[in-house]
Amino acid sequence: MRRKLTVFAVAVFSLFGLSVVPAAAAGGDFAPPGCFGERYGTLFGQGVSVSCFPGEGYGYRVIAHCANGSAFWFVAGDFVPYGFGPAVAECSGALLVPARVVTYRVDEI
Repeated sequence: MRRKLTVFAVAVFSLFGLSVVPAAAAGGDFAPPGCFGERYGTLFGQGVSVSCFPGEGYGYRVIAHCANGSAFWFVAGDFVPYGFGPAVAECSGALLVPARVVTYRVDEI
């Protein structure tokens, strides 16, 4: 009986996960003009890496809008001077509720 319940629970979680994936991919998946953004997966989460061409100011940072279930929060990456690699922000979740990047924005300083 336990085995049947376990299989049923895994099937329900699998169906739920397959129905959530297209909604997660529908978020704002673009970088502002002059920047190139890329999403990547982490353990129980998702991150975003953004590289920008020199603009006005000294540098930039990326701010990720994260979500898992009904929780929403922001993660701000460190400031990066122009020409010194990408700015990175990562959303971390848990085993049964992994976090995802809904959208992101770039702040210049």
